[in-house]
Amino acid sequence: MAAIELQKETGSDSSISESQKEGTLTGSVLADEVFVGNGNFIEEVRDDINVEAAIEEFYELEKHLSRISRKSSIPVSKLEEGIIQEDEFNLSVFLHGMSNSQKRAGHQLKHLGVIWKNLFVEGLGSEAHTIPTVISGLFKNLQFWKFFGWGAKKGTKVILKDLSGFCKDGEMLLLLGRPGSGCTTLLKIISNMRSSFTTVKGTVSYSGFDHLTFARRFHGQACYNSEEDQHYPTLTTKQTLQFALRTKTPGTRLPNESKKEFIHKILYMLGNMLGLTKQMHTIVGNPFVRGLSGGERKRLSIAEQMTTQSTINCWDCSTRGLDAASALDFVRSLRIMTDVFQKTTVASLYQASNSIFKLFDKVILLDDGYCLYFGPTSKAKQYFEDLGFYCPPRKSTPDFLTGICNPQEREIKPGFENSVPICGPHFQERFYASSIYRDMMNELDAYEQLIEKHRPADAFKEAMAQEHQKRASKKSPFTASFYQQVKALTIRQFHLLLKDREALISRYGTILVQSLITASCFYNIPNDGSGAFSRGGAIFFSLLFNALISQSELVNFLMGRPILEKHKQYALYKPSAYYIAQVVLDVPYALAQVLLFEVCAYFMMGLNLNAGRFFTFFVTLFFVNMCMNGFFRFFGAITSSFFFATQFSGIILIATITYCGYVIPYGDMHPWLSWIYWISPVAYGYKTLLVNEMKDQKYSCEGAGNSIPFGPGYDDWNYKVCTMAGGQPGENFVLGDDYLQQKLQWDTKDLWAPDFVVVIAFFLFFTIMTALAMEFGRFNTVGSLTKLYVPGKAPKARTVEENEERLRKQASRVDSMEQISTGTTFSWQNVNYTVPFKGGNIQLLNGINGVVRPGHLTALMGSSGAGKTTLLDVLARRKTVGKVEGRLYLNGEALINDFERITGYCEQMDVHQPAVTVREALQFSARLRQPHEIPQKEKDEYVEQIIHLLEMEDIADAQVGDIETGFGISVEERKRLTIGMELVGKPQLLFLDEPTSGLDAQSSFNIIRFIRKLADAGWPVLCTIHQPSAILFDHFDHLLLLVRGGRTAYYGEIGVDARTMIDYFEKNGGPVCSPAANPAEYILEVVGAGTSGKAKQDWADAWANSPEAKLLEAELEQIHQTANQQPQRRALTYATPFLTQFYLVFKRMTLAYWRSPDYNIGRFTTIMFTSLITGFTYWKMSNTVSDLQNRLFALFGTFLMANILIILAQPKFMTERLYFRREYASRYYGWIPFALSAILVEIPYILFLAAFFMFGFYWTSGLTNTSEAIGYFYLMTIFFVFWAVTLGFVIASIAEIPTMAAIINPLVISMLILFAGFMQPQAAMPKFWSSWMYWLNPFHYFIEGLAVNELSHVNVQCHDKDLITFSVPPQQTCGNYTEQFFKMGATGYLVNPEAIQPELCGYCAFKSGQEYYSTTFGWDVSNKYRNLGIIIAFFVFNLFCFCGLVYWKRKGRR
Repeated sequence: MAAIELQKETGSDSSISESQKEGTLTGSVLADEVFVGNGNFIEEVRDDINVEAAIEEFYELEKHLSRISRKSSIPVSKLEEGIIQEDEFNLSVFLHGMSNSQKRAGHQLKHLGVIWKNLFVEGLGSEAHTIPTVISGLFKNLQFWKFFGWGAKKGTKVILKDLSGFCKDGEMLLLLGRPGSGCTTLLKIISNMRSSFTTVKGTVSYSGFDHLTFARRFHGQACYNSEEDQHYPTLTTKQTLQFALRTKTPGTRLPNESKKEFIHKILYMLGNMLGLTKQMHTIVGNPFVRGLSGGERKRLSIAEQMTTQSTINCWDCSTRGLDAASALDFVRSLRIMTDVFQKTTVASLYQASNSIFKLFDKVILLDDGYCLYFGPTSKAKQYFEDLGFYCPPRKSTPDFLTGICNPQEREIKPGFENSVPICGPHFQERFYASSIYRDMMNELDAYEQLIEKHRPADAFKEAMAQEHQKRASKKSPFTASFYQQVKALTIRQFHLLLKDREALISRYGTILVQSLITASCFYNIPNDGSGAFSRGGAIFFSLLFNALISQSELVNFLMGRPILEKHKQYALYKPSAYYIAQVVLDVPYALAQVLLFEVCAYFMMGLNLNAGRFFTFFVTLFFVNMCMNGFFRFFGAITSSFFFATQFSGIILIATITYCGYVIPYGDMHPWLSWIYWISPVAYGYKTLLVNEMKDQKYSCEGAGNSIPFGPGYDDWNYKVCTMAGGQPGENFVLGDDYLQQKLQWDTKDLWAPDFVVVIAFFLFFTIMTALAMEFGRFNTVGSLTKLYVPGKAPKARTVEENEERLRKQASRVDSMEQISTGTTFSWQNVNYTVPFKGGNIQLLNGINGVVRPGHLTALMGSSGAGKTTLLDVLARRKTVGKVEGRLYLNGEALINDFERITGYCEQMDVHQPAVTVREALQFSARLRQPHEIPQKEKDEYVEQIIHLLEMEDIADAQVGDIETGFGISVEERKRLTIGMELVGKPQLLFLDEPTSGLDAQSSFNIIRFIRKLADAGWPVLCTIHQPSAILFDHFDHLLLLVRGGRTAYYGEIGVDARTMIDYFEKNGGPVCSPAANPAEYILEVVGAGTSGKAKQDWADAWANSPEAKLLEAELEQIHQTANQQPQRRALTYATPFLTQFYLVFKRMTLAYWRSPDYNIGRFTTIMFTSLITGFTYWKMSNTVSDLQNRLFALFGTFLMANILIILAQPKFMTERLYFRREYASRYYGWIPFALSAILVEIPYILFLAAFFMFGFYWTSGLTNTSEAIGYFYLMTIFFVFWAVTLGFVIASIAEIPTMAAIINPLVISMLILFAGFMQPQAAMPKFWSSWMYWLNPFHYFIEGLAVNELSHVNVQCHDKDLITFSVPPQQTCGNYTEQFFKMGATGYLVNPEAIQPELCGYCAFKSGQEYYSTTFGWDVSNKYRNLGIIIAFFVFNLFCFCGLVYWKRKGRR
């Protein structure tokens, strides 16, 4: 009640907004068939105030929205044909009904306003930073103290300067300003998203709550909808919304209304309100996965925020990507929701029309953080006109207001030149002295007094308490209880996993293949002494593979981060609930994975056939897998960088595997690193599995090699002993318990406690730590973009005179635009496009005709999802999926191989190489795409001309960067760069897909004006455009209008004042268009665009039967009849020869690598850590028998290093491939220069990495210190790393996405390690594998080469603990007794051949390293350089494979 009384006292009405009382929505419908000032198309503001007319206007608006009929049973085509069902959806009636039902049920409605006073906000990055390089990154990392904030200078930038204002509940506030003016910052502060700013001074209160209380108790009640759409691409629209609703379903609903009914009710409302009913079962998609169109995805983002039922809603450019009609429908919906539920709505919009502007109550105009105006929308225009500014007749009020911020755009009335304010501080000073400001501050004071008097915060608390579900804490900001959050997240996670069929199939396929291969390699391990080492290897390998497969979780985990951040702000769920849900769903998947692996491997390997041991193996492996999932995700939770997470987790993984007890037994570990053993989850898992296998088992010592001495005449077990550790004199077997105790110093009674318990404890530890890291971690805190410049090239502030000179030059350049000597005509006839869909086909384009001629600027328009981008893709020959039919002719010729090169296509997605500067990017395009004959100087001069034309002088030497990282150029500047990249190539034909999307009115005007100049210079241009103002639309001379289903509604001239186009629609039964209306909005409304679909007839049929269509058909038929179907002219696929392409591509890629310090320094750190930990683990090895094996295990560290290099190389290549595909599609260069550059650019870094790996490892571990051995080691390491990185590229080329590569990696690495002949010697392998797989394995040649290089110089000197001791018969010396044994070819030697009883004989197993590797592994020193050659051959083979795969996958799926 308090909130309702508050509304009455402030003079508001629940059904009519303040702006309507002010008279901003005046003017009524004059006739059904005449469009005038009813908030639809009229672009004028009336000064008369007519309250009755305003009320009538509002009800007209309600009726207008009630025409929306979105029952899922109605086909979309029917809506466009104008067939409207009787059962119409009326949003206002629906919402009023909901509101009244809630009041009757006794529900307290949530009302909150927001007030901010003296707001002062700073963010990072004011001064210009320089572009980081590998060298600068190295110096930065050496200054480690700066990471802790000591001596670190962080430049800050003031974003908002002394702002005060408010927005009451039931009001709509519009923020206007150019990009960078501070609108987004103000929205974020209102939404209580402060983490990305360094300083926030001043107060923000929410009807009595301070910002800290509000953040703690109600942070999901102020929601921010960002410009970017972040969704899971594989979920359907319905699943996305259902999930949000499950977490936001209020605990107190209408009587007898279940959760399910509530969710269906809201889904019905959102589907109808936003025109998503037909799309409910369509997957969301993204730029790389086909799904919803861009506009539909934007509407889904809007719907998702509406499910939160938040009280304060902030919308940041939420109409970007929507057509004009949909944008208007959206804002109308906001108006009705705001009025009915008394919500507080704040929105920033670019290119808003008058129709949209009038729906708001108040407006704030910002420029560089200063407030130029804050007050009623109805008084804004008059205020600036009174200051002395002039508004041209057809300019919309929002464009006029935004233009005030731009010195080049604003127009001053004669006589006011010296009195108008010229910059932000002056504007703010004048405004703060105005009567409007005083009125607003008085209203703010009155509003504060009302809040103090009625205390709406108490009513809000009660409403929130009612909204909480059962068992949800009333003090928590979350509607759902923790259990309900986990439940909803588990359902969503299940859908996500199920939808990713490729990943599922590849994951379980990998497990199946790997388990069978592992089992066959260790097939039926003998139950004797010789099988002991193999048994340990088999179990270690089972563990290693199940640990490595968990590494793929890191990629999955990081990919969901942006959506998690958004949902965290919406208070849908706790981040810890998200992780717990993942763990819950891990359980069945891990059970299936481990069971599949064990069933295939356990029995074939001949492990202990006992049910208890089988299930112990199963449950241990399961918990190890769960534990390692948590291990990798933990590193994903504490950092948002994939490279950092992979490097850090990889380093620790190497340490835990090295110290698990298999590679180096616990007794042999050096004390300074043995502590790693005690904190390694892999160690406890390995110990549990091996003890489970060997406990209480007897291993026979009969047979050659299992005892010393063996052979004829050595049958008395009193005088021989088992070679297997743990053997007792006189016994022909070894107890597994004794082996474990003597060899590994393990006690078998520790099997369950502590070993198994510790594995579970590690799983719980990682689960809790990851959940806590996610709950309290802070990422994605990019407050403002920081530009990075080439050193010494940062722009300097210009004087007024310099600015005027710059503008004069720019104008002269535009005016002197060179004419194109040969005009180009491009025509398309009967274009159809079908794509495969759910077992059938769906047609996206339907018989589309058109032609663009020299000098034509043709607008391509239509509703969201009508097929505009699809048509451009088809015409520009970018489609790689589906079937394209139709006749396309360029200058009366069939298209040939130079078409992509001579046409420019500015795509909607601004995909650019982030490492280069704007000038470097444009020069790259110009040098590759302009004819080779043109001198480079001339090309570069043209680039400078384009830089000036597009007003990019200040960012010419700035790095393009990535918006997500917070460094780089802005969205609007990227759009200009996208256009510039095509223009510098001097194309003969230009396609542009939404060049003004996301830009403010002035930037849009500049770009369209420039494109108009291009057209006037003879360029034919086809351009899609979503929300053109009347002034922008005037620049176009032709229109191609599409309706849903990919059909044509109109093609032809627009005419002066759009009369030709309007006459066509009026004469074919369309409503009359008012002279003051925006023609672009008029045609979209007429053909039923937007969410409301109000077409009175099927305009596609009307067009097909019109005389205009027949004339166009005849014209196209004439072109077809005279067209040259087999052009013989010389056509070049690429403008430049191969060597030029290669030089420029390689130069740019070298620059990109040099400017990637995170990647290269990260790799260096990983390699150095691996080399040092391996070196210090095997510190200064001696020449004993145990150290022979240790020398091999030391070399095993290089395998793990290769694994990390493979994983790190893949995302880098996948990112580079994105840019390659975009540039290849425009025929910048061929696939060979790209493939060669990708490999060659790695070479210097690999030479450096291999050298430092050797420095850290070689001498610390005490390897052979001769120049030949060292040189060989370095060469072998270099080529091995070459091979590893190229293998990473090959895997990445096969796998389109990082998740797929992450699943393939462990399979490949595991197989290479398995068949290297190291864990299982060739002699012990089954014949099937040893006959071919062993010989095809590069790891075999690598380890053999390094082993013989190292061990051939070693003469063994046995240590006492290495000796095998046995007794001899009486009266015989040890030498006499073993004479026959050595004659039969036994290895090793006796240390005391003259000894007799009772002294024991000491037998050393090997005399030399050569004896060790030749008898154990069958290796030969003569193969040393052959092996190096083979590794080089494998590297070359990878090169060819990689090049072939780059060619095969040179085009992305689209």
